[in-house]
Amino acid sequence: MGELERFENLLETTLGINKTLKRGEVVRGRIVKIDERTAYIDIGYKVEAIMPKEELPEGVKEGDEIKGILVKFSNGIPILSFKRYLKERLYGFLRSAYEKGKLVEGRVEEDLGNEYIVNISGLKAILPKSEARQGLRKNSRVIAKIKEFSASGDSLKVVLSEKDFIEQRRKRRKERILAKLKVGDVVDGKVIKIDPEKGVTLLVKNILRAFLPKEELSWGRDKNPYNYTEVGERLRVKVKRIPKDGEFIFVSLRELKGNPWEKAKESISKGQILSGKVVDITDKGVIVEIFEGVEGFVPKDEVSYDNTMPSKWDRVNVKVLEFEPNQRKLILSIKRTLPKPWEEYLKKHPVGSRVKGKVERFEGMSAIIDLGEVKGIIHRSDLSWTRPSRIEEALKIGEEREFAVLGLEGKYVKLGIKQLQENPWDVFVKKYKVGDKVKLKVTSVHSFGAFLEFSEGLEGLLPVSEMENIENIKVGDEVEVRIIDIIPNSKITLSAKEENKTEEIITEGSESGFTLGELLRKKMKL
Repeated sequence: MGELERFENLLETTLGINKTLKRGEVVRGRIVKIDERTAYIDIGYKVEAIMPKEELPEGVKEGDEIKGILVKFSNGIPILSFKRYLKERLYGFLRSAYEKGKLVEGRVEEDLGNEYIVNISGLKAILPKSEARQGLRKNSRVIAKIKEFSASGDSLKVVLSEKDFIEQRRKRRKERILAKLKVGDVVDGKVIKIDPEKGVTLLVKNILRAFLPKEELSWGRDKNPYNYTEVGERLRVKVKRIPKDGEFIFVSLRELKGNPWEKAKESISKGQILSGKVVDITDKGVIVEIFEGVEGFVPKDEVSYDNTMPSKWDRVNVKVLEFEPNQRKLILSIKRTLPKPWEEYLKKHPVGSRVKGKVERFEGMSAIIDLGEVKGIIHRSDLSWTRPSRIEEALKIGEEREFAVLGLEGKYVKLGIKQLQENPWDVFVKKYKVGDKVKLKVTSVHSFGAFLEFSEGLEGLLPVSEMENIENIKVGDEVEVRIIDIIPNSKITLSAKEENKTEEIITEGSESGFTLGELLRKKMKL
């Protein structure tokens, strides 16, 4: 043993220092005083240990506890080094944690804007905010991995990252949520992404991702996610499927509303008038949405009376023609809720009105007339007060002329031409009576008799039985006749025989129970 060592041992004994305290050991103490150059540390002996001020960790003050390695004795006073302690003790631990990827623990000491200063047992480490969880503040506990570790001389740079810790914590929390979750549960999530082609992504309890396919947005045909939600909004959805990997759960918005066809059973019935929205127009008809998820079909011939089609998204009234909810079948009519155009036309043009129309086509003994808004019909019997011509002779297709409105016949407006003039029969019955003698011109000659014309435009029939010889009569001749029968608005029967002979025929007819007119009609099969 050298002289210097023997002297130091003598001092240690004199000062009362424990013989077990040796160089290189870790000594713990409390700072009792700090001057410009030195910190004095109470280590539990008669003499205080000292630590050069430059050795002190940043931020320590009188009263704080501190550790250091005993590096030597100076005149019997222990000299401590904090930096050596860090290097030999903490540095080794941190290097091992860095190399093995283990987590270390510290507390936030300072917020520098883009990064935190974290104290790990007296060592200052850097935690970038991009690597930290949200909400950290002074004294917040930090559990992180060492992302960067570099030592140069007595200096050490340690950079931390909480990402692994955050991920582990997130994974454990997610596992706890999934363990309790089951299909059919209703959950609340925040919309974090919208893909108009695929659907909506939500974040449930800020950790579990849920996907809402656009097909599950609605029972109806509107599958545009932007019509149901927006990013940042909270949405209640129903769990449909939980995959084994647990990365995403699949949810539904429409199933919260229930099957709309079940609702339709209670609110829709055959013959009912409903309001709906046109959602599609096809070659075969129109599709109308009554309410979300319940659509009905309007056949083309039930859309309108004049082939007018509604526009997409128009609101329309419809009448239920067929309803089979179990088969999701709903047949509707729009036109049956509309005023009948022929009835509306008759309101504007009441019976007796004069209207113009164009001859469109012939149907049997009638003609169809185009009145613009509706179709009209005129029968042969309404062409003339006198013996009417064939319909094709009286009218020409494409001809435009005036007609009188007579009323309705189904979906047609009934028209007439003879009604445009005064009924000649009204004049005739006031002017003539049975027994009157008149001189009339022959208009036509037939095997059963001849027709003669009155000045009022009416024709009378001169039967063969009421003339002497039909061969002596020709068209254009003027013949003196007597009226023997008048059926108003129908027929006038004439006679060219002498009055006494006619009376005999009438008498004989009367005795047998027939009138002369009836005998003539029967004989000529009129």
